[in-house]
Amino acid sequence: MKRLLTLVLCAAALPAYAGCPAPEQWARDFQKRHADFHWNAKRHDPALFTPAFDAVLRKEWAYAKGEVGRLDYDPWLGAQDGDIAEPIAFEAESVQEDAAVVAMRYAFVLDPGAAPGKHAAHLALKKEGARCWRLDDFITPRGDSLMRLFAGDPEQPEAGPADKASGAR
Repeated sequence: MKRLLTLVLCAAALPAYAGCPAPEQWARDFQKRHADFHWNAKRHDPALFTPAFDAVLRKEWAYAKGEVGRLDYDPWLGAQDGDIAEPIAFEAESVQEDAAVVAMRYAFVLDPGAAPGKHAAHLALKKEGARCWRLDDFITPRGDSLMRLFAGDPEQPEAGPADKASGAR
Protein backbone atom coordinates (compact mmCIF):
# COMPACT_ATOMS: atom_id res chain seq x y z
CA MET A 1 0.00 0.00 0.00
CA LYS A 2 2.86 2.40 0.83
CA ARG A 3 4.46 1.70 -2.54
CA LEU A 4 1.23 2.47 -4.36
CA LEU A 5 0.79 5.70 -2.42
CA THR A 6 4.40 6.69 -3.15
CA LEU A 7 3.90 6.02 -6.89
CA VAL A 8 0.70 8.05 -6.96
CA LEU A 9 2.33 10.98 -5.16
CA CYS A 10 5.37 10.89 -7.45
CA ALA A 11 3.18 10.84 -10.54
CA ALA A 12 1.14 13.76 -9.24
CA ALA A 13 4.32 15.73 -8.56
CA LEU A 14 5.45 15.55 -12.21
CA PRO A 15 4.90 18.72 -14.22
CA ALA A 16 1.70 18.71 -16.25
CA TYR A 17 3.71 18.95 -19.47
CA ALA A 18 5.82 15.86 -18.78
CA GLY A 19 3.64 14.06 -21.33
CA CYS A 20 4.22 16.69 -24.01
CA PRO A 21 5.50 15.45 -27.33
CA ALA A 22 9.06 16.21 -28.32
CA PRO A 23 9.36 19.68 -29.89
CA GLU A 24 9.94 18.14 -33.33
CA GLN A 25 6.74 16.10 -33.07
CA TRP A 26 4.76 19.10 -31.82
CA ALA A 27 6.01 21.17 -34.79
CA ARG A 28 5.22 18.36 -37.26
CA ASP A 29 1.67 18.02 -35.90
CA PHE A 30 1.21 21.80 -35.89
CA GLN A 31 2.31 22.12 -39.53
CA LYS A 32 0.06 19.25 -40.60
CA ARG A 33 -3.05 20.49 -38.77
CA HIS A 34 -2.59 24.28 -38.60
CA ALA A 35 -0.60 25.35 -41.65
CA ASP A 36 -3.16 28.14 -42.11
CA PHE A 37 -2.58 29.59 -38.61
CA HIS A 38 -1.35 32.93 -39.98
CA TRP A 39 -4.56 33.84 -41.82
CA ASN A 40 -7.43 31.57 -40.75
CA ALA A 41 -8.99 33.26 -37.73
CA LYS A 42 -12.01 30.96 -37.94
CA ARG A 43 -9.90 27.91 -37.03
CA HIS A 44 -7.80 29.76 -34.45
CA ASP A 45 -7.01 27.84 -31.26
CA PRO A 46 -5.37 30.20 -28.74
CA ALA A 47 -4.09 27.22 -26.74
CA LEU A 48 -1.51 26.63 -29.50
CA PHE A 49 0.15 30.04 -29.06
CA THR A 50 1.82 31.98 -26.30
CA PRO A 51 -0.29 34.94 -25.18
CA ALA A 52 2.15 37.36 -26.85
CA PHE A 53 2.07 35.56 -30.21
CA ASP A 54 -1.70 35.12 -30.00
CA ALA A 55 -2.02 38.88 -29.48
CA VAL A 56 0.03 39.73 -32.58
CA LEU A 57 -1.94 37.24 -34.69
CA ARG A 58 -5.17 38.91 -33.61
CA LYS A 59 -3.67 42.34 -34.28
CA GLU A 60 -2.70 41.25 -37.79
CA TRP A 61 -6.16 39.87 -38.55
CA ALA A 62 -7.77 43.10 -37.35
CA TYR A 63 -5.37 45.09 -39.53
CA ALA A 64 -5.84 42.89 -42.62
CA LYS A 65 -9.65 42.68 -42.35
CA GLY A 66 -9.71 39.51 -44.45
CA GLU A 67 -7.32 40.90 -47.06
CA VAL A 68 -3.54 40.68 -47.45
CA GLY A 69 -1.96 42.27 -44.40
CA ARG A 70 1.70 42.87 -43.67
CA LEU A 71 2.70 39.49 -45.05
CA ASP A 72 2.22 39.08 -48.78
CA TYR A 73 3.60 35.55 -49.07
CA ASP A 74 3.10 32.13 -47.48
CA PRO A 75 5.32 32.07 -44.38
CA TRP A 76 5.93 28.32 -44.70
CA LEU A 77 7.26 28.78 -48.24
CA GLY A 78 8.90 32.17 -47.99
CA ALA A 79 7.23 32.81 -51.36
CA GLN A 80 3.86 33.56 -52.94
CA ASP A 81 4.04 30.52 -55.21
CA GLY A 82 5.58 27.09 -55.01
CA ASP A 83 5.16 23.88 -53.04
CA ILE A 84 6.69 22.03 -50.15
CA ALA A 85 8.04 18.68 -51.37
CA GLU A 86 9.66 15.66 -49.80
CA PRO A 87 11.87 15.18 -48.00
CA ILE A 88 10.48 17.15 -45.06
CA ALA A 89 12.40 17.00 -41.80
CA PHE A 90 11.67 18.53 -38.42
CA GLU A 91 14.86 19.03 -36.42
CA ALA A 92 15.29 20.59 -33.01
CA GLU A 93 18.06 23.16 -33.27
CA SER A 94 17.93 24.01 -29.58
CA VAL A 95 15.95 22.55 -26.69
CA GLN A 96 15.78 23.81 -23.14
CA GLU A 97 13.32 22.92 -20.41
CA ASP A 98 10.92 25.71 -21.37
CA ALA A 99 11.99 26.76 -24.90
CA ALA A 100 12.89 25.13 -28.19
CA VAL A 101 13.57 26.08 -31.79
CA VAL A 102 12.55 23.56 -34.43
CA ALA A 103 13.56 23.84 -38.08
CA MET A 104 11.25 22.46 -40.73
CA ARG A 105 13.58 21.67 -43.64
CA TYR A 106 12.11 20.74 -47.00
CA ALA A 107 12.53 20.79 -50.73
CA PHE A 108 10.98 23.90 -52.28
CA VAL A 109 9.55 23.41 -55.76
CA LEU A 110 8.61 26.45 -57.80
CA ASP A 111 8.42 24.83 -61.24
CA PRO A 112 7.75 21.09 -61.61
CA GLY A 113 10.62 20.68 -64.10
CA ALA A 114 13.17 22.67 -62.10
CA ALA A 115 15.49 21.34 -59.45
CA PRO A 116 14.06 21.93 -55.97
CA GLY A 117 15.69 24.40 -53.62
CA LYS A 118 16.29 23.79 -49.95
CA HIS A 119 14.26 25.89 -47.52
CA ALA A 120 13.78 25.98 -43.77
CA ALA A 121 11.16 27.62 -41.60
CA HIS A 122 11.76 27.90 -37.85
CA LEU A 123 9.22 27.51 -35.07
CA ALA A 124 10.16 29.07 -31.74
CA LEU A 125 8.31 27.17 -29.02
CA LYS A 126 7.79 27.87 -25.33
CA LYS A 127 6.34 26.15 -22.32
CA GLU A 128 4.72 28.42 -19.77
CA GLY A 129 3.66 27.14 -16.38
CA ALA A 130 1.97 23.77 -16.68
CA ARG A 131 1.26 24.14 -20.41
CA CYS A 132 2.77 22.07 -23.17
CA TRP A 133 4.61 23.54 -26.16
CA ARG A 134 3.11 26.65 -27.73
CA LEU A 135 4.22 28.67 -30.74
CA ASP A 136 5.98 31.86 -29.65
CA ASP A 137 7.30 33.00 -33.03
CA PHE A 138 7.60 31.79 -36.59
CA ILE A 139 10.65 32.62 -38.70
CA THR A 140 10.04 32.34 -42.43
CA PRO A 141 12.60 30.93 -44.88
CA ARG A 142 13.33 34.60 -45.71
CA GLY A 143 14.30 35.21 -42.09
CA ASP A 144 11.24 37.32 -41.25
CA SER A 145 9.91 37.00 -37.70
CA LEU A 146 6.11 36.98 -37.72
CA MET A 147 6.15 38.23 -34.12
CA ARG A 148 8.13 41.29 -35.15
CA LEU A 149 6.33 41.80 -38.44
CA PHE A 150 2.80 41.48 -37.01
CA ALA A 151 3.61 43.57 -33.94
CA GLY A 152 4.78 46.44 -36.15
CA ASP A 153 3.00 49.71 -36.61
CA PRO A 154 0.62 49.43 -39.61
CA GLU A 155 1.48 53.03 -40.49
CA GLN A 156 5.19 52.16 -40.72
CA PRO A 157 5.62 49.39 -43.32
CA GLU A 158 8.55 47.05 -42.99
CA ALA A 159 11.70 47.96 -44.87
CA GLY A 160 12.12 46.17 -48.18
CA PRO A 161 15.12 43.88 -48.81
CA ALA A 162 17.19 46.73 -50.31
CA ASP A 163 16.36 48.99 -47.36
CA LYS A 164 17.26 46.27 -44.86
CA ALA A 165 20.63 45.73 -46.54
CA SER A 166 21.45 49.42 -46.44
CA GLY A 167 20.08 49.91 -42.92
CA ALA A 168 17.53 52.52 -44.10
CA ARG A 169 13.99 52.65 -42.73
